[in-house]
Amino acid sequence: MRLAFDTSVLVAALLEPHAHHVRARPWIRAVASGEVDARISWHAAAETWAVLTRLPGALRLAPATATLVIERLLETFRPVEATGDHYRTALRRCTERGLRSGALFDALHLAVAEAEGVDGLVTFNGGDFERLRGERSPRILVPPDPPAFDA
Repeated sequence: MRLAFDTSVLVAALLEPHAHHVRARPWIRAVASGEVDARISWHAAAETWAVLTRLPGALRLAPATATLVIERLLETFRPVEATGDHYRTALRRCTERGLRSGALFDALHLAVAEAEGVDGLVTFNGGDFERLRGERSPRILVPPDPPAFDA
């Protein structure tokens, strides 16, 4: 099974005190064990770093620590570059649907996932991605959906 991961699940899986850690962790274990062929966009990697370094209080990581965490993450997940075509797809989709602001970043994650031909995109923001889905979009998976599913 080939899956793409949104920042919301990556951050939760990486931080044990995070409220959704227990829900996210089985998905990351499935990736680490090879049950899942995992993709993340380079944008998701950068966004994860940004979130890890801005979280409140004790959850916040120092930039150097966040960089090490991202480097380890990239040993397990296959990073995929977002191309100009991916950005165009995301811009057009948001424009056509009257969406604004951060919806563009979700649309970018989805455009990369579509181009990679993944079976599902794992996120805690299911509604945000459902509103962006197109004909070729993967299934949107919100933990605690099990890491295996019938396609």
